[in-house]
Amino acid sequence: MKKLISSLFLILINTLTFAVGEIDVPQPADLGLVEEELLLNAIADAQESVRNSPDDAGVWGYLGHVYLSHGWELPAIPCYRRATQLAPDVFRWHYLLGRLNKQHHPEAAVEHLTRALALDSKYVPAHLYLASALRILGRLDEASHHLERAKQLQPTNPFSELWLGEIALSRQEIENARKHLERALLLNPGQSEAHALMAQIAIASGDTEVAKQHAQAARHPSQYDELSDPVWWEVLQAGVTAPLYAERGRHYMSIGDYARAVAEFEPLISDTQKDVEVWLNYGVSLLHTARHKDALEVLVRTQSILHNDAEIRKERRADEIAYLKAQVYNYMGQIYYETGQVDTAIRACQKALQYGQLLSSGQANDQPQRQSTLSDYGTFFSNVHGNLALVYENTSQLEEAIVHYQKALELQPAKPSLHRNLAGVYWKKRRYTEAESHYKQVIAYDVTDVQAVYRLGLIFLTQGRYSEAVTRFKRAIAIDAAHVRAYGALGVAYQKLGNIPEAIRTFERVLQLEPDNKVALEMLKELHESK
Repeated sequence: MKKLISSLFLILINTLTFAVGEIDVPQPADLGLVEEELLLNAIADAQESVRNSPDDAGVWGYLGHVYLSHGWELPAIPCYRRATQLAPDVFRWHYLLGRLNKQHHPEAAVEHLTRALALDSKYVPAHLYLASALRILGRLDEASHHLERAKQLQPTNPFSELWLGEIALSRQEIENARKHLERALLLNPGQSEAHALMAQIAIASGDTEVAKQHAQAARHPSQYDELSDPVWWEVLQAGVTAPLYAERGRHYMSIGDYARAVAEFEPLISDTQKDVEVWLNYGVSLLHTARHKDALEVLVRTQSILHNDAEIRKERRADEIAYLKAQVYNYMGQIYYETGQVDTAIRACQKALQYGQLLSSGQANDQPQRQSTLSDYGTFFSNVHGNLALVYENTSQLEEAIVHYQKALELQPAKPSLHRNLAGVYWKKRRYTEAESHYKQVIAYDVTDVQAVYRLGLIFLTQGRYSEAVTRFKRAIAIDAAHVRAYGALGVAYQKLGNIPEAIRTFERVLQLEPDNKVALEMLKELHESK
């Protein structure tokens, strides 16, 4: 049956052609239904290039890109096949041909992806797609080899550990599967497939509570960091329809290239545009290119769509709409703050947090089976609290800043910058004991954070913990050999410990760095007189 399906698949591909001059060019079966003029022109131009240069692998490959980027996989395959025939030593054509054949014709996928890796053995996506094709064929040992190789080349890729865990579980290697899946979740806590498999393992181990936790997490759609695949990005660049502009815009946002993101979103913006995420992403991109006035106008328009468009309410859940509104208010708050409108910025951030409270209380849930909580959006609302705390801190409203930094940490307890900022506010308030634990958290994350190390030393000094203070000041000096204040504080700590010779040597070092340092001169005079 599989051979019959494969044969029919290949026959179908080979019949999807029509004559352009003397060249048979693959033709999408539903091309006659296309109305977008940009797309029709792009196809006509790519086909014309094939007619003019039939022996050029690049023009065949580009025609494949045009088809594939718009969802026409079947006619793209013969384009890439022709490119491999004309340029057999070019990696991208074998890779794309293998990637496209993976699901329906895995034997061909293995052939082409193996050839691709012979040309570039370090291309991680090729290893992953080859592993996927080998798994379909039941060649699990070979698949595991390529997954291990992909993990070696890119330890943070979100698929190697997951698929190695799946293979181990299929072989009843429970502990091995658990190890791989735990690593997968460390790399990507939002990987629902890993949660589902961990639930199975927990059930098999009799741990029903853990199984329940993983099963609940598995209900959410998986969230992946974008896998770096330059060849696939080359395909997407050929797209001329709205979804592809939006996808490219999101990609540029993900790598921080907001100017290019703006250029991708701009063609989509019109009075008829109802995709609220296009408006939101366009506004955010404008904000990050310092076009504050334009960004604010776009975000106001986004809020208007969210509040007034009936189609949005039909298409999206109430909790999704609430989350989108919160995002818009947060970015509006950022614009107001950056343009000096502090009070308005605070009100906008507070409005964003009100939607967070709705999500947390469940009042934004219009479907009983969907029990959203604030923790579902924890990173975002932690950032809102952090932004609002920063506004309060910079306007000397320190108690309010403390409250919001604390709330941010409740949602992201391991975020170093929040510990650093909260410690800094406690420092300004001279609440040194409360600052201590947060500076320790900062140092636990980054042992070279010289300010945290130095301030922790000062806290110990004020508490009479002189030996601990000496250790911290020495560490600060090891990080920054010209840290004058650390030398000065170290000299004081030695004096408190009664180690006058070391205190003298330390203050002499201060004078080497700053010959006119009055404090050091006075301390040296006092120390010599006390001998």
